Amino acid sequence: MKPNCVFIKEMKRLLSRVREASSRTKLNVIAFSGGVDSTVVAAAVHRTFPENSVACIAKSPSLSKDQLRRARDVAKHVGIQLMEVSTFENLDPEYIANQGSSCYVCKTNLYETLKSVSSYARDLEGDVVLFNGTNADDRLDPTRLGLVAAKEFDVCSPLDHAKKSKVREIARSMGLPNADVAASPCLRSRLALGVEATNLHLRFIDDAESFVRNTLELEPERNMRVRLLPKNRIAIELDREMLRKAQNNLEQKFRCEFEEYSDVEIREYKYGSVSV
Repeated sequence: MKPNCVFIKEMKRLLSRVREASSRTKLNVIAFSGGVDSTVVAAAVHRTFPENSVACIAKSPSLSKDQLRRARDVAKHVGIQLMEVSTFENLDPEYIANQGSSCYVCKTNLYETLKSVSSYARDLEGDVVLFNGTNADDRLDPTRLGLVAAKEFDVCSPLDHAKKSKVREIARSMGLPNADVAASPCLRSRLALGVEATNLHLRFIDDAESFVRNTLELEPERNMRVRLLPKNRIAIELDREMLRKAQNNLEQKFRCEFEEYSDVEIREYKYGSVSV
């Protein structure tokens, strides 16, 4: 694909911000999820500092199996080293309570862990500069308290000026394989406020979403969520064009699969529908 003028301008801005944030004498660590935002940042950091950059993905019960597989594949495509580090936000009572501050607890735990990467990363040492994939749309979401943690840890967000749609355009122009893959935030985000973020609940969400996606044969570009709601209820959220198929042909199958829940609602996907 021949780069257009807009892409060239956006790439120059992105690479300039990366260069301003770090140097070849520092260890550049990207908080990596395998999503399009952090992939664009990882590709830009790796292009700028190929010898002293590493992508890190946090392995905890809130990371889905599909997301981990995608992250491995995408990092290989970019050519950046991927480190899989364990985080332990799931042991924090405040995180488990899921009363509104879990995102902050999670990101604080993540950035503390990433700051120490140089102490156990083979052949990597020096001052650590942290990067993330925060975009302009993220900054408008008041529930993303992880942004507070990012500020406290001086994390560089070289895409925080670009809307999600623009990030996807950049990713397409870079030839990234996940440019159009639907967003997939952590599994804890599927829990309504007050529904505890236990390992059991997070594993249920992971398994349930795999079941729904496989049953409907959903492409990675399709949005889908299984939400765990108060009073032992769940909601399956789908893009509008898939909603009728599920309601007409598969609603009973889903009710049987999740029969231990008092109610199974199938409804249209809405970003952040249980975050407030």
